[in-house]
Amino acid sequence: MKRTEAGFTLVEITIAVAIGMILAAGVYAALVTTERTSELLASDASKEAARMRAAELLKTDLRGRMSLKAEPGPQGGITITLSTTADSLSLGETVRMLDEVRYVASEMGLRRSEGKKLELVLATEPVAVQFWEKGAWRPATAGDPTAFRVLFGESREPVVIR
Repeated sequence: MKRTEAGFTLVEITIAVAIGMILAAGVYAALVTTERTSELLASDASKEAARMRAAELLKTDLRGRMSLKAEPGPQGGITITLSTTADSLSLGETVRMLDEVRYVASEMGLRRSEGKKLELVLATEPVAVQFWEKGAWRPATAGDPTAFRVLFGESREPVVIR
């Protein structure tokens, strides 16, 4: 029997469709993986930016401090109360004056408040603060420490503030 008609057989078409589906599935899997990776990177970058903003704000307040008091806080955390001359973050206030600023670090995150005027959530991940005293990092302080170490939940590197 001679084949006089041009074209593909059913077996050839089935194999071509199967190969095409395998290639399409591979491209789709790569696309989904790339999208997930992109979302994770964006989330990590956002958390890192929030950590750096919190550290800079704490540094600014510490530079202008007149007094410092650290005491146990809620949720097993620590409360740091500063009398500081750093600029206020309240809207409309551009005057530099002595103000009480309170930081609360706990499993619930890091919060900053200026009296009763303004409260900011600086981090939502667990935060721990340690103090440099007598040659070692300690979870509490009895005096005015020379440095702080802020440990953010997922961050592998602590932020040291002097």
